[in-house]
Amino acid sequence: MSGSFDVRRPEFIARQGRRPTGILGHIVGRVMAAETAPDDETTLELLDVQPSDRVLELGYGHGRTIGKVAGLLKDGHALGVDFSTVMHAIARHRNRQHIRGGRLELRVGDSRHLPFSDRSFDKVYALHTLYFWSDAAGQIVEVARILEPGGLFVLGFRPGENEDFAQSFPSSIYRIRTRGEVERLLCANGFAELRAVNRNPHGGLTTWIVGRKA
Repeated sequence: MSGSFDVRRPEFIARQGRRPTGILGHIVGRVMAAETAPDDETTLELLDVQPSDRVLELGYGHGRTIGKVAGLLKDGHALGVDFSTVMHAIARHRNRQHIRGGRLELRVGDSRHLPFSDRSFDKVYALHTLYFWSDAAGQIVEVARILEPGGLFVLGFRPGENEDFAQSFPSSIYRIRTRGEVERLLCANGFAELRAVNRNPHGGLTTWIVGRKA
């Protein structure tokens, strides 16, 4: 989902970015893991995972980031939700030791309806999945519901200000939002103390909005 965006991606490739399937999905998973590696590191930095944290990733994809989170935990727990069965298989294989050790659980599911009780997590994050949220406000409300008061939400995405990215993907699949749009969504749906971080790790602007449950 990142890299060089000088050519508009065909719609079938864009669909694979949203929900990888089949053999092509396995290839997309490997490419995504390589392309988003710098963004994974920034996300981990902003999460500041503590040994006892309860952490949820929305859209774990290739599973590299959630695996690193699990590796930082001692008596905490990491959990991920993704609706691609292909990514679930890849992520489970990558993180089999953490899963066997009980620090990590990976589920197939829809982040619009999270099967968790209120206040179940200390930290939630999502990286490069915002583009596919058809009801972003509703999904942010869900995140607020499952977070402890004061809990941290880290949302990483390529913003509309990144014109190369915005012009490279079909709008029928990718909804590209500006930083301001995302900040307004968060403020209106349960989050405060927002701060933005902008980085250009691979030649294109990536933005993270970090907020706390109000």
